[in-house]
Amino acid sequence: MEVLWPGNSAKAKVISAILSQAPANLPFTIFDFGCGTGGEWPRVLSQHGNIHLIGYDPLEGSIEEARSRLTQHNVELFTSGQLLSQTFKADFVVSFSVLEHVYDRRTYLQTAKAHLAESGIFYLNYDDGHFRNTLDLTAPPLWPRQSREWIHNLLAGPLACVGLTKRYQKRIRRAEMDKLIEETGFRVIEESYSNLASLKGLYNLIPENKRENYMRLWLDLEEELNAKFLIRSEDDSLGDSANLWQVMASRTVVLRHRR
Repeated sequence: MEVLWPGNSAKAKVISAILSQAPANLPFTIFDFGCGTGGEWPRVLSQHGNIHLIGYDPLEGSIEEARSRLTQHNVELFTSGQLLSQTFKADFVVSFSVLEHVYDRRTYLQTAKAHLAESGIFYLNYDDGHFRNTLDLTAPPLWPRQSREWIHNLLAGPLACVGLTKRYQKRIRRAEMDKLIEETGFRVIEESYSNLASLKGLYNLIPENKRENYMRLWLDLEEELNAKFLIRSEDDSLGDSANLWQVMASRTVVLRHRR
């Protein structure tokens, strides 16, 4: 398994899945719907020159940085209203930890659907980390950051109602999201939970020359957990009743067009 997106098991798993399905020597298109500054795409594209990457981010500063980092690759990048006039179709659409920051989630899913090829696959990932901000009373230096996050979550909704949506974030509740997925014309073909908190935290404490092997171990363990130990309960206080969601606060849903 190629680990081309280190430090994040959800993203690493998606990229690995795409590369295992895509034709090895034929061009194909990936649309990263919320690409930020480009993440690990320079690494991926440098090793897979048959990928045509299309990226979108609403922040012009992020797109400018992504453009400077990806200038040598087969990439198109859009921001603000530029996406509205585009008619491309992508073989794969990916959305990594974006949806929890989207105010109009229905329109977001509809836009992804409009740009997904008829036989394409949409990897929709979201996480809950921003909403698990427990104040650690034993670590005063962390209090300002933890307090800011709590205040941010508290105010994000009211501010969005008056048009200030750039810093919006809100917990995604699985039942609501699954209903919205169905209503926008998708069908779920697979789902998984990722980024086990302890393993994600340990990654940065592993020597760099051992991180790739560590990532493989991390991915293999999470795959086993999803395959053999995923159960659901009545408790959905964190937005999802899956037991793995309690400690793996990242969910990836694999979608196709519903026919």
